[in-house]
Amino acid sequence: MIRTKPDGQRYRIFVIDDSPTGLLYSQTVLENEGYIVHAFKSSIGIVHAFHKLKPDVVVVDVNMPAIRGDQICRLIRAVSRGQGPLIILHSSDTPKDLRQLVSECSADGYVCKSESSAALTRAIYDLLHREAANDTGRLMASK
Repeated sequence: MIRTKPDGQRYRIFVIDDSPTGLLYSQTVLENEGYIVHAFKSSIGIVHAFHKLKPDVVVVDVNMPAIRGDQICRLIRAVSRGQGPLIILHSSDTPKDLRQLVSECSADGYVCKSESSAALTRAIYDLLHREAANDTGRLMASK
């Protein structure tokens, strides 16, 4: 799997999830894959962290209090002016609902929380591989 950028630096991933269990699980899975992971239990301060740490990928829970994951996606897209990270919506919503949200908020893909950890790591790998190959199409990370 791709874990480093062409310059040899490890990929940096933000995981945003209000569930402590879900946050720790995703963080552990991704760190075990060799990624640098920054875990956030809310969206508070995410724009500041985004500018400071410049993540390559953002995995965001859709159903969070205060600001939903799709709104976080829109916010990141707005402040990054098209130069932002890859964004994956991560939710217990149905695949149909997630496909709709991906389309509406310009996320790069989605993974249902009911899927295995391999689905999340595979979605990230596929998106990074696509990006490395300079493919500009959108990817649906799950069926």
